[in-house]
Amino acid sequence: MPTTTVETPLDGAPFRRRVAKDLTFWWRRHGVDPAHVVTRFLPGAADRVFLGPFPNAGDRAEVPFAFVVCVLAADRDAAFRAAYARQVRRVPGPDIPPERVFVAMQSTDPADHFTPTSDWGTEENTHD
Repeated sequence: MPTTTVETPLDGAPFRRRVAKDLTFWWRRHGVDPAHVVTRFLPGAADRVFLGPFPNAGDRAEVPFAFVVCVLAADRDAAFRAAYARQVRRVPGPDIPPERVFVAMQSTDPADHFTPTSDWGTEENTHD
């Protein structure tokens, strides 16, 4: 389940729905069932972001930003990750300029993710 977490001071429901929809459609075009695409939004306050030792204040604080963490399968190659990063930077516009979207990719083994419908194993195989 590819998971994209967007931390931004923008908090409108239309913005969140548009971004989630656009990212989901991108994943669908790349063979992922839309029901398996997770997009999360976290509040991001400008006064909690520092550029070096300086707070993101003044004129810089007026321009919206986003910190985005994308968790996807480790078998996705560098070209795929770069293509998704370009999409992630494009989608929040025009509300957030692409140069204000900071993207990090985290590769993971899908076997390490457990959803409510995952096979959790039998009681005999647990280590509780």
